[in-house]
Amino acid sequence: MAVTSPRQRSNTTGFTQISTHEQTIEKETKRESSNNITEAFKQTHFMTISGNGRLGNQMFEFASMLGIAARHGYTPFITPRHGLNKVFDIPESRDIRLINSKSIGEVNAGWYDVNLEHLSHNSNWTLQGYYQSWKYFNNVKNLVKKSFKFKDSFLQYAKDVLKRFNPEKRPTVSIHIRRGDMNSGRELARGYSVASLEYVKKAMDYFRKNISSPIFFVVSDDRGWVTRYLKGNDVVLTGNGSPGGDMAILANCNHSIVSTGTYGWWGAWLAGGQVIYYKNFPTPGSWLDKRYRKNDYYPPHWLGMV
Repeated sequence: MAVTSPRQRSNTTGFTQISTHEQTIEKETKRESSNNITEAFKQTHFMTISGNGRLGNQMFEFASMLGIAARHGYTPFITPRHGLNKVFDIPESRDIRLINSKSIGEVNAGWYDVNLEHLSHNSNWTLQGYYQSWKYFNNVKNLVKKSFKFKDSFLQYAKDVLKRFNPEKRPTVSIHIRRGDMNSGRELARGYSVASLEYVKKAMDYFRKNISSPIFFVVSDDRGWVTRYLKGNDVVLTGNGSPGGDMAILANCNHSIVSTGTYGWWGAWLAGGQVIYYKNFPTPGSWLDKRYRKNDYYPPHWLGMV
């Protein structure tokens, strides 16, 4: 989740962007789309994203666009050149040249920004931000899952890996360990963190106690650390370093253990089973922590541990 700076983007709607406390949006998120929206309206009102960051960030931006567009009755799209098209067969990918277009940012990367519920319908919109909250797309969960259809090569790779190392078809639990870029002094000082070995072992023990004979599939950017510390007959270090292939493995396991960052977050969300996440991400009290609300970022049914 490389949030590159704390700056706010410009708000061209005339609405004032304000910091908001926790928003109760359950009634809003149950709506699949705005009321009283005609097909003619949808054919002339479009919404897209600017495309910040790598795969996990882009998935948040795209999914949030789907949810925000549905609330306003807009047609969402990304261009065929967008990076998501390298991993998924995105049905909303198309070439559209926007006119009468405005851009809008967000209050903070990891907050649900209520201002986006009140967009003017007098223009097309480009979302410029990270939009890292499940609340933006809780109203279109099925659409998000449908849109994130892995390309056949990545899906087949994941199925082959899971079948090869789990012929008995035991319950599968993915573990995503992100360390590399978040383990530098600069990033740690900003509030990016790496999950402790104690946390990972505690999460694994939780599944061992609550699920019969689970097998753990570990995907990591630090294979040496995994080989050194996560040993066991029920542990498989897998992944090939491909963002699409590794994500497909995470998404096709039954349950998930998340360390830090948006990449592992999305693997867990797509898998849809029980999820354990690292509660100390971002580091409490840090610069990054002030830009995230845990209840906006982590779904309420996920279990936090340290």
